[in-house]
Amino acid sequence: MVDVAGGYGEGEHGTLAERVARTAAAPVPRPAVGASPARHCLVGGLPGLLVEWIRTDRGWEGRVVTVEWIDGPAGRGWAVVERCLPAAAISSLA
Repeated sequence: MVDVAGGYGEGEHGTLAERVARTAAAPVPRPAVGASPARHCLVGGLPGLLVEWIRTDRGWEGRVVTVEWIDGPAGRGWAVVERCLPAAAISSLA
């Protein structure tokens, strides 16, 4: 069998089928920001509320709600902002 870049043949990591099987079987842990959703957290150093974890192709993301001061062309004042952020951008208060 010809060893072609991209996965044919058996290298030090096994065949393509073996590598796919190991990847599919490996559990993906949820980030350890809190034991359950709806936990207080920090986003960019500001307090927020982690509402839920979402598993995406890019990894875990947290749906976070924050209250922020908005000063823009439509006016200014406090606003509730909801967004999904990568797990690395969210930290625990504890």
